[in-house]
Amino acid sequence: MDWDAFETAWHDSGCQALTDLAAAHPDERLYAAAFHLFYSDDIEILPPALAANTEAAVHRNHGYSTRFAPPEWRWDVLDAVSEAMRPWYHHLTEEFLAPVGTDAERGEAAGALEVAHDGAIARVCRAMTATARQGGIHRLLPATFVVVVLDGQRGDAQADLIRASVDAPVLATVPDLVEYLEEFEQT
Repeated sequence: MDWDAFETAWHDSGCQALTDLAAAHPDERLYAAAFHLFYSDDIEILPPALAANTEAAVHRNHGYSTRFAPPEWRWDVLDAVSEAMRPWYHHLTEEFLAPVGTDAERGEAAGALEVAHDGAIARVCRAMTATARQGGIHRLLPATFVVVVLDGQRGDAQADLIRASVDAPVLATVPDLVEYLEEFEQT
């Protein structure tokens, strides 16, 4: 797998989707994008969803804020990005889910894929955040815009995924995300 090309494809398609979204909604303030809904099984690997939200769409739901809950966001799945990345995930499925000897060997291959994929998506988040903060996505994005992995299905790994996907100096500029991370780590 050419992980550099994979990351470039995610970066470019993700940035283009955010550019289009910001241009289509100039009266709304996008504050974040997030990868979530990671899925793989013994048959296929699917692209995670890239979501985006605006300040106006943040609300309280059953006592918790939806600020860092991508399934509750205004755009919980940016379909164009998922579709653009589908051929890459077809390739991943063919490469990593090809018949491998024993169940243990398949388990090892799946574990190695998860580590490699998580690392790639974390690097994509950091690159997209840098592009946004340098004005490379849209002039209307705030200086504190961030792209992060927020996959609530990952349980204890969630805090590590956030820290891997957002550089520490960037994280310090997003106090709401720092607070969310601290609350998450205390549970």
